[in-house]
Amino acid sequence: MRQRAMRRPLTSRLPWAGIAVALALSLNMSLSPIGPAGAEPAVGKPVAPPETGGERITLTPEGKAPVSLHFAEQGAGPPLLLLHGLGESSFTWHDVLPALSAQFRVVTLDLKGFGRSDKPNDEAYGADDQAALVASFIVARGLENVTLVGHSFGGTVALRTGLVEGLRGSSRIARIVVIGAPGLPQSTARYLDLVKTPVIPDTLAAGLAPETLARLLLSEAMGGDAKIDDADVEGYAAPYRDPDALRAFFATARAIVSETDAKAVARRYKSIDVPVLAVWCRKDPIVPLKAGRKLAAALPRAKLTILEGCHHLPQHERPDELVRLIEKFADGPRAP
Repeated sequence: MRQRAMRRPLTSRLPWAGIAVALALSLNMSLSPIGPAGAEPAVGKPVAPPETGGERITLTPEGKAPVSLHFAEQGAGPPLLLLHGLGESSFTWHDVLPALSAQFRVVTLDLKGFGRSDKPNDEAYGADDQAALVASFIVARGLENVTLVGHSFGGTVALRTGLVEGLRGSSRIARIVVIGAPGLPQSTARYLDLVKTPVIPDTLAAGLAPETLARLLLSEAMGGDAKIDDADVEGYAAPYRDPDALRAFFATARAIVSETDAKAVARRYKSIDVPVLAVWCRKDPIVPLKAGRKLAAALPRAKLTILEGCHHLPQHERPDELVRLIEKFADGPRAP
């Protein structure tokens, strides 16, 4: 058994972070926040992500430099604001958008550093940094009684947005949905700590095209056996033809794995007084279900719902079930 395990490809034992580090090395990217190291990275021909249209908005959180974010809206009705996870963009919602926009005003937002939003060369990529931008976006767009829906890191950002001064306790946020979110520090699988490692084995330095990376990441996030659609591969790969996207990815990943003191964060969450729906796939390999149970217990008005037959991407693996959960929750009682 030990010999068989040693023969497994290294990328299969170091998914997500390991594969991303391999791509970064193959593009001659540095793990430091200062961007490309050495020669110009060899990237593919830039193309627009499959989703087109949308708008840009420039926001200036207090004490920060202006940041331009890309967003899109469709549908009419009560507002939903969808926040994607680490390494993703608004594209991640394409399987659930048609059904949700039939009943809601759906706003999809590319977080700072992702999709078609700005990717500044700074280290302000933590959940609280992103939440300050999301809060500014909500105010700037005049959103009221919005249901925040966040997948993975986007779920953490949604929770932190509920803590932003001026929004907490107001009518701006009515409910929050978190989907497989590492809302408490050290909730992710331990291999994500690899992003803090300064030296990576040479076997990880083999060149990986963005399409290859996307296919491997999607496979890992969906349990390793799912058939990956070529259109999904292109949707996730497209933003990473911009080398700045990798720098932003690593800055965000470092922020996630470097956050500590789960008890202090849990104490902050006690002031979130809106209903929270925590949706978890039972077999989530990225943010395990036990992390979901701890997060739900830390939130005063949270309900944990477990989905069977999916892993870390229920928006692709169980889109119909996810839509039904969001629809029912968003139509429920508002915050007092």
